[in-house]
Amino acid sequence: MTGADLPQSAASALLAAMVLSIGSSLGSDLLFLAGLPLTLAAFAVACRAMWLCESQRRSTNWMASSCFWLSAMAALGIVSPSSHGPLWYEIARHGYEVLGLFCVGLFGSDDPAWRRRSVMALAVAASALHLVTPFATPEPQIDVFTWTQTAVSALVHGVHPYTVHAPDVYGGSRSVGYTVTVYPYMPATLIAYTPWFFLFGDFRYALAMCLPITIWLVRSSARHLGLDGRITGVVILSLVLHLSGPIMVRSGWTESLLVLAATSFLYFRVRWPNGYAQATAFLLLPALKQYVVVPVALYVFMRPRPGIRVLIVGASVAAMTVVPFLIWNWHATVEGILFQMRAPTVPRLIATSPVAFMASMTGKFPPVWTSVVIQFIVGALAYARLRRSGLGGLLLGSAVTLFATFLGGWQAFVNYYYFIGMLLLLSAMALAANPQRVA
Repeated sequence: MTGADLPQSAASALLAAMVLSIGSSLGSDLLFLAGLPLTLAAFAVACRAMWLCESQRRSTNWMASSCFWLSAMAALGIVSPSSHGPLWYEIARHGYEVLGLFCVGLFGSDDPAWRRRSVMALAVAASALHLVTPFATPEPQIDVFTWTQTAVSALVHGVHPYTVHAPDVYGGSRSVGYTVTVYPYMPATLIAYTPWFFLFGDFRYALAMCLPITIWLVRSSARHLGLDGRITGVVILSLVLHLSGPIMVRSGWTESLLVLAATSFLYFRVRWPNGYAQATAFLLLPALKQYVVVPVALYVFMRPRPGIRVLIVGASVAAMTVVPFLIWNWHATVEGILFQMRAPTVPRLIATSPVAFMASMTGKFPPVWTSVVIQFIVGALAYARLRRSGLGGLLLGSAVTLFATFLGGWQAFVNYYYFIGMLLLLSAMALAANPQRVA
């Protein structure tokens, strides 16, 4: 796609990702006042993108709309609350957002050279900010950091990571309906974190490195898709201006790994459509986070379907991230993987979801398995609508399916939506490409 216009499905996916970035990052007093309404609006726009996926309608004002929302992201970043880092880090973080606002202005110009420079400058600055975040915030008071640091440390010292218990960083001051007594994430995350912990003593450097690698993969994928530089620029700026980008690293949230895996899938799929690498990258998603279920079914059954040998290899690689831990201690491993599926007794009231709003207002809420049912229902609808839409349809269907899952779930936080936003951006890239260049 080299013209000034863009398929409306792709334009809607871009818009949904940017609105979601803002909505999912607004918490505290703004959670139900602005955060949840914007998040629901983003879901509606994403559904519209799915509806328009096979339409020939095109958008001519997508660039102006994108610059508006990118500017809003940068402006809100300037006034965002403190991340409790040292003064120099807070100055750097807010200064980066000022630079972001300036770069968006340059990106909106008619000069292609200045557009490229603005995107490159902000990508480099964002990568640097992510890389210094673990150093600047060595002891964040968040349970995810403590769980993961404890589990990875145990693995490095030859102790089964699902048999150790991390201390409660909140000292019992916060109740979420259960107490975490075991590492609640997938073994593949520990495998990814271990080398970085061994080298630097902090697993979060793995998350910090995800951003520059993801940016490189986006740029390379865009070249092979033949995309206009403006589309690539909007995708990269949407990623690096995400209001919670540095917070993802500071908190130790796993979704940065999922973003890298999904972007790797797009890269490998456009480079080697029938290769083993693309299947491995996609099937690593459920090996990294338990909630990626129906997207795997979409990958298997949507056209063009991967060959059985490719699926076997990809599934085998994903399975081998779990099998050694099962052999080592199957009971502890299974307890950890299933912990957050069985432990919650009430919804998290600070979640960005209608369920949390309902629970806060009325004290009533749907059962915990509702989100699982929603994922399968929306996944079936996405398959019916997008089964002939190729790579763009697969990524968009996966995004909408998981988006609906979180909206109907007991736990729905900015890190979950961070991954959804990237799926929307990747789907926009695939939908904007010439159909002959997308396998």
